[in-house]
Parts: sequence; structure tokens; C-alpha cells
Amino acid sequence: MGRAEKVSSIVLVAFGLFVAFYSRQYLKLGKMITPGAGFLPYWIGIALAVLGAIWFLNTRLSRSGSGAGGEERVAVNAAAEKEALRGRILSRFLPGVLLVILYAWLFEKAGYLVSTALFMVGWQKVVEKEGWRKTAVIAVLCAGCMYTLFSYLLKVYLPTGTWFS
Repeated sequence: MGRAEKVSSIVLVAFGLFVAFYSRQYLKLGKMITPGAGFLPYWIGIALAVLGAIWFLNTRLSRSGSGAGGEERVAVNAAAEKEALRGRILSRFLPGVLLVILYAWLFEKAGYLVSTALFMVGWQKVVEKEGWRKTAVIAVLCAGCMYTLFSYLLKVYLPTGTWFS
């Protein structure tokens, strides 16, 4: 567990609190039986903050339990972690960010179903490096389940795309 995980967990807590605050302040929360536009983001923000806090505590507890001589190991591990982190950033983080940007751009043009399915295919192939069978199953299930959730259960309008209308 390194410094990057501590910083990431703190950023996750801050982001979750921001999402919860923004949702509560500027969007209608509604009630459990009639949720407003801010209901889901509010609870997602709370969940992110709680998970970030758990992650931070887990990082702190695992580091303090390393015992005597642990500082030398920590220094050696820090250098290896730094190199591994750089490799992860180049191979996973940057392609992931580019895929999210491409997804946001494609969302209104191609519509929800097509853009989400393409995003999931790209994510599974580029970031997760999965095989085609698993990629196809995950892409279809994710796009279909999220479409069902938002369109039928939450009654949220999802764009059909300007390319197809």
C-alpha cells in the first residue's frame, strides 16, 4: 500500500462528498418512493465517500502492521510500486480516460445503447484485456441492464442518437 493509494482514497472521499453536496444542494432529492433527479447521485456520492474512507483506513492499517524492519521493505517496495504505477497509468488509466471522453462524445450522437455497448467493448478489450466472448457478454448485459434500469424502472429518457433520427 503506497502513497498513491492514500491520495487516491482521499480524492475518492472528496469527490464523493462533492457529488453528495452538489446533489443535495442543486438537485431535488425527493423521497424513497418518488425519487428526484438528485436522489441517485446523492447516494452514489455517499457510497463513494464511505468506500474511500474504508480504503484509506485499510491502507493505514495494513501499513502500520508491517512491524520492525518494515521501513526498509517499504522503501524498496515504494520504488517498485512507483514503476508499477507508471506502467498501470500508461497501459490502463490513460486509455480508460480516453474511452470515457469518447463515450461522452458519442453518447448523444449514437444514442445510449450503441455508445454504451461500444464503450463496454472498448473498456473490456483495451483496459481489462479480456477475450471476445467475455467482452461481448459484458457489453450486451451492461447496456441492456442499464437501459432497463433507467428507461423502465426510473423512467429516465435516454437519447436515441442524432445519427439514427
